[in-house]
Amino acid sequence: MEFLDIFFSREFIPHGHCYLWKPGLVWLHVISDSLIAIAYYSIPMMLVYFVRKRQDVPFVGILLMFSTFIIACGTTHLMNVWTLWFPTYWLSGLIKAITAFVSVLTAIELLPLIPKALALPSPAQLEAANCQLAKEIAERKRTEEILRESEQRWELALRGNNDGIWDWNVKTNEVFFSTRWKEMLGYQENDVSHYLDETMMRVHPDDRNGVMKAVENHFAKITPFYTHEHRLLCKDGNYKWILDRGQALWDENSNVVRMVGSYTDITERKEAEKALSNLLKELETRVEERTVELTQINNSLAAEITERQRIEQALRESEERFRAAFTQAAVGIAHVGINGQWLLVNQKLCDIFGYTSEELYGRTFQDISYADDLADDLNYIKQILSGEITNYSLEKRYFRKNGSLVWANITVSLIRESTGEPKYFISVVEDISDRKQAQDKIKASLLEKEVLLKEIYHRVKNNLQVISSLLNLQSGYIDNEEYMLVFQQSQQRIASMALVHEKMYRSADLAKINLREYVEDLVSSLYSFYDFNSNMISININIDHEIALGLDTAIPCSLIINELVSNAFKHAFVGRKEGEVNIDINRHSENKLLLIVKDNGIGLPPNFDFQNTASLGWELIDALSSQLSGDINIKSDIGVEFKLDFPYILDET
Repeated sequence: MEFLDIFFSREFIPHGHCYLWKPGLVWLHVISDSLIAIAYYSIPMMLVYFVRKRQDVPFVGILLMFSTFIIACGTTHLMNVWTLWFPTYWLSGLIKAITAFVSVLTAIELLPLIPKALALPSPAQLEAANCQLAKEIAERKRTEEILRESEQRWELALRGNNDGIWDWNVKTNEVFFSTRWKEMLGYQENDVSHYLDETMMRVHPDDRNGVMKAVENHFAKITPFYTHEHRLLCKDGNYKWILDRGQALWDENSNVVRMVGSYTDITERKEAEKALSNLLKELETRVEERTVELTQINNSLAAEITERQRIEQALRESEERFRAAFTQAAVGIAHVGINGQWLLVNQKLCDIFGYTSEELYGRTFQDISYADDLADDLNYIKQILSGEITNYSLEKRYFRKNGSLVWANITVSLIRESTGEPKYFISVVEDISDRKQAQDKIKASLLEKEVLLKEIYHRVKNNLQVISSLLNLQSGYIDNEEYMLVFQQSQQRIASMALVHEKMYRSADLAKINLREYVEDLVSSLYSFYDFNSNMISININIDHEIALGLDTAIPCSLIINELVSNAFKHAFVGRKEGEVNIDINRHSENKLLLIVKDNGIGLPPNFDFQNTASLGWELIDALSSQLSGDINIKSDIGVEFKLDFPYILDET
């Protein structure tokens, strides 16, 4: 209680007595002290708010001490108003003592901060530094814009040229690959390692020694440039043929320090060469097989074989001309204005069009474009300007300076300003006139081959029919029925082979015949030959409509069916007025066919062994089955069921 009396003592009189309780004087002090206290209390609130919002402001501690000092000062003024009516002078003195302590402590803390505060830059210095920084930022942005535009031009030029670029640091074994290189092989940015050892693993195993040998020869300066064609592994697991070219850089000690080169995708060229080579081999094989067959049938075809050899030589010469046409064409690169004006051209483009660069600068691409091709070009330009597409490729014709036409493949991309406005086009122009001419020659050559094959099939069929007719004439002089039957069977066999060549002649692709159509015609021929009525002996044919056979499979298969159906006609229905024969040929598996010939006749004799019989027909069946690499299975429970399981070559030609 004594302690509380210190704050609520009644020993003193209120301070208002000093002012004689004059209202004007009392209220003057009340209002003044109150306003000072309000101001003192508002200033720390603003300082605290400022510090919370600006955590980066230096000397935060001294600002908080100032806030405490000001609050204490404001409280002393409030106590002055309080003591006008209540004489708590001990409490007022204690608050003043606290204020004095905080004031002295603040002054002590402020003293070492004065040099640091003086070291802070002035507003003028900050403004000058900001101006210098703004200038540097603007200069850096301008430099970045120029660099970005240069990189964009380089990237678009590389894209148009369809080449991938690589850079090998020989010392670190690190390799840089351009974006086009990765796109060419289907890789993303993170899919590609930049070390040579892992890069070499993408080279086809059969090509790695050749690549390393070519690099060693170039490093030893045996060859002026590194050039090699090999296969590279794509992301999807396939290989692409690549033309790899490079140039090494040596230091003053003749040590290789760097090598830069490019990849060109030549897969299409390799595939075209392979296709042409395969086609030539295929044609050579066919011609040789047909030559042997025609020689066995009639020696009178020797003159035609000689003509065929001449055609083969012509085909080889045609292929050599075609390969020569596929040499690397010149590529032109140009900058073209939005209005079509030539802005910048290289020498290759001038060589293609026959103009000098100065002559082209005074023209637009519309001036030298062929009128019939211009509409498509302008339509693509409209789409690329509207943003529907980013680039396009087009084959079109141009007028050379001398008035002649040149076929070109153009690849066009648009360069835009930083604001997005169109700036100019980059156009890559490749002369493809030689390719167009080569394509026309290939079409003519293939048409010539097709006519030749048709003529061969037609002549073979005619010669077989001539042989059949000769056998028919000769049989007129034979009185022995057994010999007569042998002649007739031989005649029917030749007729079945002639029917194969006729089907080949009439086939759409000249390499295969539809098996169902052939068997239906063969059965009709057998009905006529044996003079049977289909109402007496019916033949049911169940063959997949999609099965097509090449000549090497079709002839033995047709002869086997001929022998089996003939045996059924001659032996299965002796003493019977009617019967039934079923012919089924269907896919047994992905690459096998199952031939079933079944009748409901009298069946085979007990202990029948077709391999040990003296019948020519069964010997032919055995030999032809071996030729087809087939497996024979014969059952004779009710009638005879013959099964032959043999390979089905899907791409047989």
